[in-house]
Amino acid sequence: MTSLCLPVVVGVEEAERFFGRPRLGNCFGLFAQKAAVAVNSDPATRVLPFIERLWLPSFAVRVHATSPKAERSVWTAVEGINGEFSLLECDEELDERALDGDVFPATIDETRAAALARKGAMLYILRQRGLINKPIVDGIEEIRPYHYPVWVCYYRRRASLDVMVQDARTGRSGGPKMRISVLHALVARKKEFRNAASRQADSLPG
Repeated sequence: MTSLCLPVVVGVEEAERFFGRPRLGNCFGLFAQKAAVAVNSDPATRVLPFIERLWLPSFAVRVHATSPKAERSVWTAVEGINGEFSLLECDEELDERALDGDVFPATIDETRAAALARKGAMLYILRQRGLINKPIVDGIEEIRPYHYPVWVCYYRRRASLDVMVQDARTGRSGGPKMRISVLHALVARKKEFRNAASRQADSLPG
């Protein structure tokens, strides 16, 4: 699949070191297990713990703002599953590339993304100190759907499955919001497969 995306900067070796580093969850390395790297065509590589790269959806939204002194256009990002807003400071890195690994679709549409971008940009402006005659967000100039890469490590926490997430562009921990997006994407994918199987079963004769 080819899509507009942010580039992968963090390779699999760096991801392995990131997930294998000492932390509270593995008693600071004492009980750390080396995670295998999943290969889609080989189920044997998907035994816990294992690592894979996923592509999550997002929208690059260019908002227009006007103040008494000037006009300005700013690129923002609206995450495509939970709608989290942020400023997009790497819009020049967006490029059309072939994506390897699982690619997840957005669960919000462009109309919703535009509304969230306007609201998020306005709240960001209002929180800035020392601005007199603050700019007003008065329009959406462009929306560009894209995907961004994350590394995910699946592991067992007590009796349940859990995940850790690393941003595959910056190398930083994905944090709770990105982790929730990954979990929601996986749940939606599982539900999609289950519904497809149900429809197929219903279509069988007898």
